[in-house]
Amino acid sequence: MTDLVVIGLAYFEVFVPPHVRPPAGEEVFVDGIQLALGGALNTASVAAALGLKVTLCLPMGQGLVDQAVTLLAQRLGITLVPLAARDNPAISLVFSDAHDRAFVSTAELDVLSSVKHLPASTWVHVPGLEEAARLVLPLALARQNGANISVSGSWSPLQLSQLASRQDRAWDLLVLNEKEALAACGTVDAAPQRLAHTASSVLVTQGSQGIFGMLNGTPLRLPAVPTAVLDATGAGDAFCAGVITGLVRGALPKAAVQLGARTAGKILKQAGGLVTDSRLMADLTCDNLCKP
Repeated sequence: MTDLVVIGLAYFEVFVPPHVRPPAGEEVFVDGIQLALGGALNTASVAAALGLKVTLCLPMGQGLVDQAVTLLAQRLGITLVPLAARDNPAISLVFSDAHDRAFVSTAELDVLSSVKHLPASTWVHVPGLEEAARLVLPLALARQNGANISVSGSWSPLQLSQLASRQDRAWDLLVLNEKEALAACGTVDAAPQRLAHTASSVLVTQGSQGIFGMLNGTPLRLPAVPTAVLDATGAGDAFCAGVITGLVRGALPKAAVQLGARTAGKILKQAGGLVTDSRLMADLTCDNLCKP
């Protein structure tokens, strides 16, 4: 039994320097171009740094990115469950600043439709609605076998538009950012109530305005952790990892969300959402926050 199964795609991310757009046929040199791994690996790496036993299920081929993911997972103590895919199945160009980010991506999402079952775990996290739409049956089976199911939004207009009409309450936790909540419900403040038939717990993150929603029957509204923001990429993934870690450790809802917020605050101070050194999260223990 593992604490957390994360299922999705690990993206190779190329961070495009802001305000650099060369004219056609010309080349512009910059001081540096950041490269990173991200996607589902963000949540997995943060949860592992927080001390959870993590399994990552993801499409993989034999490309350079796939080899890098394998080596990093070994280093971080993350168990990999590869799903046969083309080489380097997920790549993103990331356009970001301290306020928001945008992506141009390619991803072999349909590989997820071949998944029949998931490893036994306390929690399963799916970092995206498009991914969750392809995993309906294995997620339902995992839930029948005792796992809690967590899904985060990601920007998918079609899937977001369908959330409020769902009545299956197939998930235990749904996490959306402000833009996603607005797209799903037409209003941000009413999102937890309007999506209560989709997930038993719904949390909405609002950046510097904090977090609000419902977690395990407890209504919450908490301020953001004050922090200087370098890059917003991966902050939502880190928030989910922190909340799940708190719940696995027995935290009450408020403490679990506080841990999520503090974890996200760490990621906002760096470029990208990947944690390659667990010391980054060394002071985020449940000793003070997570005692019932």
